[in-house]
Amino acid sequence: MTPLISIVIPIYNRAGTIGRAVEGCLAQTYERIEVVLVDDCSTDDLEAALECFDGDPRVRLVRHAHNQGVSAARNTGVQNAEGELIAFLDSDDAWYSTKLERQWAEIAPRSDDWRFFCGALTEVVSDDAPTKVIPARIKPDDIRFGDYMFVRKVRKKLPLVDDSRAGRADGYFVHLNSVLLPRDLALETPFRTSLNQYEDLAFVIDLEERGAAFFLIEESLAIQYDDQRPGRLGKQDDIERGHRFLREMGDALSPDARLAFETSHLAHLYAMSRPLHVVRLIAEAFFRGLIGPRSVVGILFRTFLGQGVHRIIRDGLSKLRFGNAASISRP
Repeated sequence: MTPLISIVIPIYNRAGTIGRAVEGCLAQTYERIEVVLVDDCSTDDLEAALECFDGDPRVRLVRHAHNQGVSAARNTGVQNAEGELIAFLDSDDAWYSTKLERQWAEIAPRSDDWRFFCGALTEVVSDDAPTKVIPARIKPDDIRFGDYMFVRKVRKKLPLVDDSRAGRADGYFVHLNSVLLPRDLALETPFRTSLNQYEDLAFVIDLEERGAAFFLIEESLAIQYDDQRPGRLGKQDDIERGHRFLREMGDALSPDARLAFETSHLAHLYAMSRPLHVVRLIAEAFFRGLIGPRSVVGILFRTFLGQGVHRIIRDGLSKLRFGNAASISRP
């Protein structure tokens, strides 16, 4: 018999999008599922948004007594899950209907060794930029996740994934919406509740540190809606949150990965208080091959124009380079 897959969806003030996320789960061609919703003390009308799922035994709602953050909500979902496998989905994103079926087909032959996590390509859809696919390149087993995600001289030697849109991507992260893993491994490797940003990056690094093998399905199975809705922490870098991530990761990040992360995510935020430090970081990271010329320009744009203006310029240049995004069939 195929295993039960528990889909964990943390919710905080997403009444407008949670219905689409749950419908996409229930439409999966893989039938043995449960949807574990974790309400992290939403203040909007979540009950009305979920009313249409009342009575569906596949959908369960767990509530936090007080707001604890997305990491704690995902951990609560895993703890309350009954499935042998765990999949994660953000409450404002979506899957294609074959997502779980395709992943189970890849996982089934490996079921004798369940220390793994499986990812797939994720389409990053924006209203004002061409659709891109992440991760853009294939991660080999002998490359650590920190170097794969952050270090240019490592990434540029790796082959592109089998998708023409991969060349548009500037990110090499395996999106959490695409991940499927055994529940026992998820319980053993909880999300770090001390992180309120970059917790998804820390999660895959922690999995690797625990000896979990990673493999990627080179097929678009998940969709991230990349917009400017409030509450998307990943849209804005922050010095305190970035430093906390670096402290928490410790030796799990190589010196190259640490410098590349700090330069790419935090250097532009040092400009007012530590301008010489910004110059030193950029120069050292560039000459060591950790960032490229486009990253240097991007960091300088963010330093002097701000992250919002940088995003507008970046997306405009992407349109000129690749043209308008082809429409996709959105779940």
